[in-house]
Amino acid sequence: MSTITIEQAVSALKIDITGMVQGVGFRPHVYRLASRFGLKGFVRNTESGVEIRVEGDAGDAERFFAELMESLPEHARVYGTEQTVCEPAGYEEFLILESDPASGGVPIMLPDLAPCPECLREMRDPSSRRYHYPFTNCTHCGPRYSIIESMPYDRSGTSMKGFRMCPECMKEYQDMGDRRFHAQPIACPECGPSMKVLFSDGSELGFGHGFDTPAAQVAWVLADGLIVALMGVGGFQLLADAASEGAVRRLRKLKGRDAKPFAVMVPDMAAAEALCHLTEEEKRLLASPEAPIVLAVKRKNVDLAPSVCMFSRFAGIMLPSSPVHALLMDMWRKPLVVTSGNLSGEPLCISVEEALQKLENAADVFFVHDRPIVRPVDDSVVRVAGGRTMMVRRARGYAPRPVWRTAPEAPKVLALGSGLKNTVCWLKDGVAVMSQHLGDLDSAAALHAFERTVEVLGSTLKAVPDVIAVDAHPDNPTATLARRLAREWGVSVFPVQHHQAHVLACAAENGTPFPALGVAWDGTGFGTDGTVWGGEFFIMEEQGAPKRVARIRPFLLPGGDEAVKEPARCACALARQMAEWRPDGLLRRLEHGIPPRKRQALETMMERHVHCPATSSMGRLFDAVAFWCGFDGAAGCEGHAAMVLESWAASLPEDGPEGDSYEWVMHEEGGLLELDWRPVLKALNDDLLAGVSRCRIARKFHESLVNLVFDVAERFSQDRLVLGGGCFQNAFLLEGLMGMAQSRACVLSLPQRVPCNDGGISLGQAAAAVRQWKG
Repeated sequence: MSTITIEQAVSALKIDITGMVQGVGFRPHVYRLASRFGLKGFVRNTESGVEIRVEGDAGDAERFFAELMESLPEHARVYGTEQTVCEPAGYEEFLILESDPASGGVPIMLPDLAPCPECLREMRDPSSRRYHYPFTNCTHCGPRYSIIESMPYDRSGTSMKGFRMCPECMKEYQDMGDRRFHAQPIACPECGPSMKVLFSDGSELGFGHGFDTPAAQVAWVLADGLIVALMGVGGFQLLADAASEGAVRRLRKLKGRDAKPFAVMVPDMAAAEALCHLTEEEKRLLASPEAPIVLAVKRKNVDLAPSVCMFSRFAGIMLPSSPVHALLMDMWRKPLVVTSGNLSGEPLCISVEEALQKLENAADVFFVHDRPIVRPVDDSVVRVAGGRTMMVRRARGYAPRPVWRTAPEAPKVLALGSGLKNTVCWLKDGVAVMSQHLGDLDSAAALHAFERTVEVLGSTLKAVPDVIAVDAHPDNPTATLARRLAREWGVSVFPVQHHQAHVLACAAENGTPFPALGVAWDGTGFGTDGTVWGGEFFIMEEQGAPKRVARIRPFLLPGGDEAVKEPARCACALARQMAEWRPDGLLRRLEHGIPPRKRQALETMMERHVHCPATSSMGRLFDAVAFWCGFDGAAGCEGHAAMVLESWAASLPEDGPEGDSYEWVMHEEGGLLELDWRPVLKALNDDLLAGVSRCRIARKFHESLVNLVFDVAERFSQDRLVLGGGCFQNAFLLEGLMGMAQSRACVLSLPQRVPCNDGGISLGQAAAAVRQWKG
């Protein structure tokens, strides 16, 4: 009797695939592969992926599946597969069927992707019917998340549904050999969206002066020093000539942006390298389909207006991220400021009507199109530290890819994030999907956009939570929505301490084994003891909330939030605790930096404890040290003083004398290990009196922080560390920590795909809810 192997026996197979397999050319790929194997059956989108049925000669179905997994489309990400051997149904051909919207699971949406090389070549080819067409795309590139209204991903569920394909586009859409085979946003000048240039009153700027395209008109306007509001893939952007100091200063004034550096778009990699010192990883990121803004070290004496980067040693640079940007840069050929199309504190504008109303006084002309934007999606921002890519702002190109997968039986969680740099995270069937960056929730319009995102993302995912996780701060701006939704759904609200969420977010994205030491350093966050935290250490176990075991020595914040804006206030508070050390160097700097009457008022506030909350904030300690090193005036943006201090520390030559390090002292205080900064400031005081340069003082301070982290880890016998909080956006600090971890044989979990700042809080809240879920 002969033996029949499984491969010989299988002639029909049902395959269910979950993951990022919609909008990446997956179904056309399956179709071509099935045709090559001579298989019959079908492929169709489901709510959470694709379903495939194949049948043919014995063994061909199994060989088909094996090759499919080996030859996935470039942007596809498979999270799970299920194979079922079944009886042949007698299909006569292989088809791409209409989607099945009722299959259950977690819909996985693809981010918007930059134009692929083939589409760019076509757009630049005078013989192509898409020559100079700013909406060209194919299965490898183009808009996705910003145009999706519902899943599965079909044209009828996107904002392209109003544009009916012409015969030529339909032919490409149906041609198995064409790269636009089943590309849902397919369009051309005959049947797709179009662009035009408007004045701020809505009237159209007519053609003239030899311009034959709207992009040529916009380049002419920019050359005249004017500001353009461009309707991009995920919302409006404000553009200005990056070499014109007058244009950039005017943009800062009209947008209400004091000191935060602007991003710059350049036409190609050669222009990027002329502007910045680029590593191989930074070049890879710039040219990637995600096309983020990359923070890279700026070269000296480049042709940028001083007001573009302001105080920063980094320039945020990007390559064209859509066909319209590529078309404009082909004509402009110089660095161009590209910043979010909103006023300070407001959400991104996404409709023509909204932009004309809100940006009327911020832009001279409006470069707009008629493809509706479903949701606002800003540009992503990344940086490279120690060879690793780290997310600063997660949006276009990355959101809403899943960021964490846990057990499918985990509770369904809606995590509402923080009031600053807000993101929303839905956890369904163990898959965590984070929204794009939404910004700060400090205006009614921003809160409305936040609530809309919660609603739309939840509706797309068909998710209803078991619990709603929020920041534990009693006045956090997400609490009102949390309470309302909790009543509607009949679920509980679960408060999560801010810094616990920071370290849990990092642990979740890295899959960090426990126990581990969590380090949460940021500006300010409400602590469980009623004080303001920001320089905390936690022991993290398999279950339960992270246990706070150490903190930096608390000090006062005279004026509360005013101390965040004025580093001199933090310096005044710290110097007050240094009185017994007779810190003449610190006091002289205070006398120079704070008027006597104001200093006396601050002293009175602290003496009477009037509006002076106690804090353990590492961010505010950075501010104070920056002040003593020479930072004057108010902070023009979040992290301003700390970024200047980092620049000073990094400016010392690598082959120069060692920076040494200031020494911290550790002692037990109230059941916690207290990390005393007073010896650090005493040594800093001595350096000021000795005339040590601010760059060397800044370097020694950074090195003291690196040593502190590992000294605390040794104290608690931990060799696995998890970092979270905005202070770890500091590339110089991170590289020091990475080097020390290697020399001490410690494992360092760093935030990479999820921001270490408050943009990652929603993921940490979801992870906290799962760990402590009681049902």
